[in-house]
Amino acid sequence: MVPRLESLKLEIEEHRAGGAVGDAGHIRRVVVEYAPALFILPCGDTGCKDGGHDATQIILGALERGEARFEGEDSCSGQVGTATCGRVMRYVGIATYKA
Repeated sequence: MVPRLESLKLEIEEHRAGGAVGDAGHIRRVVVEYAPALFILPCGDTGCKDGGHDATQIILGALERGEARFEGEDSCSGQVGTATCGRVMRYVGIATYKA
């Protein structure tokens, strides 16, 4: 979908809604040659049902525009007990492109 893309690194942090400090974070290096064009990540709350984060459209849009650095966030809409989960995933993408 993005033929000029050479490398992609996603720095991901997830925290509870309203929390100031990240509960979990990691760096995901995407193997561009084999990567699917989907950026769907599970919710980090083990009690969450039917949740997760789909950043596919936002990330693909940034890559198609040739952005070298982009960031965003997504709230989980799953359920924890009878309440909406609401965990927030924040991400920073760092991409390089072929000339």
